[in-house]
Amino acid sequence: MVTKAAIGRIMKAIKNSKHVLLMQEVIEQLTPRFKPKISLIKKCIDVLIEGEYLKRKPNEKDMLLYVSATN
Repeated sequence: MVTKAAIGRIMKAIKNSKHVLLMQEVIEQLTPRFKPKISLIKKCIDVLIEGEYLKRKPNEKDMLLYVSATN
């Protein structure tokens, strides 16, 4: 839950990010609480994509876009 919330906060603030940069930011923000595993972060990103909170940019598969509630 904490990991998904961090991803959501980050993406809401920056609107789009490369996958690697998003993972680095999540690790940086969560490290004071706990050391998140890369596999956990990837799984949370996939869950958020499936839930249509995030989406991949069509021409750039490593770019993630935030999907706002107004879209």
